Amino acid sequence: MAAVVFFGSPDFALPSLRVLLPTEYKPVLVVTQPDRPAGRGKKLKPTPVRRMAEENGIAVRVVENFGEGDIIDYLRSFKPDFFVVVAFGLIFPSRALKVAVKGNINVHASLLPAYRGAGPVSRAIINGDAFTGVSTMEIVKSLDAGPIYLQRVLPIDPMENSGELSDRLSIEGASLLVETLRAIDSTGLKPVDQPEEGVSRAPRLRKKDGLIPWEKDALSVHNHIRGMTPWPGSFTYYGASYIKIHRAEPYDLVQKNGPPGLIMESGSTGVLVVCGKGAVRLKRLQCEGKRPLDVDEFLRGFPLRVGEVLGGGGRE
Repeated sequence: MAAVVFFGSPDFALPSLRVLLPTEYKPVLVVTQPDRPAGRGKKLKPTPVRRMAEENGIAVRVVENFGEGDIIDYLRSFKPDFFVVVAFGLIFPSRALKVAVKGNINVHASLLPAYRGAGPVSRAIINGDAFTGVSTMEIVKSLDAGPIYLQRVLPIDPMENSGELSDRLSIEGASLLVETLRAIDSTGLKPVDQPEEGVSRAPRLRKKDGLIPWEKDALSVHNHIRGMTPWPGSFTYYGASYIKIHRAEPYDLVQKNGPPGLIMESGSTGVLVVCGKGAVRLKRLQCEGKRPLDVDEFLRGFPLRVGEVLGGGGRE
């Protein structure tokens, strides 16, 4: 049995933790971030990783930062062979990276060196990529710049959103993680430096990034909507009303009949909105404070009138 300390916090890390449980790499300790307020009541809730660890009888250490006095000595006391890191959310200082004997393995949701950073899945969709993948790498001080152990390529469906793609990548990443750990132990697998060409960044998305750029072409708007779903949410304004768009389809216009954001049709088949080139048909929408609805049900409670213009002129 190898001594593994697992670092992770959100849902993306769950398949990786789950796949380790019945193996020789079952973690001796799980490290996760503090409980956060969630839901309308803003009650503190533990991270998904913490819940799974406790359900499986694994010791848990909650860490807000690596500056906490005893954390490095505490980690060292477990005599870890591996640190395994999946969407943990904190940067590792150099002294932490010296604790594990065999390596510090990170699962990253891109084909490195593309999309280094916290938002690789959304950025791949927003940019209209046809494929992406997962990488296992050795952690170094520079963000997502460590040498690569293994990679796996996945196609991106032109209609799936970032939440759906993230779910698929998390499962592939879990499989690749076990393959990596076993290859290190059985064959002495060594990581290979990332190429200097092809480096791109994927910084964490902010809520304001979700504002729909109607002036772009229809495919770019469609990719923006699915890339921003579920977080931070793709949105627009109808007058002063904030509306989230959860699903849309690109649509070719034979003739452009108005400015970007113009509502050309509004009915049970969708809300057809002019883009800089072409149009998109909105299929699932959400008013602020309400649940998402398919377009026909949405329009019964919140009509969007033909001739009005959607845009960013509402409140910020």
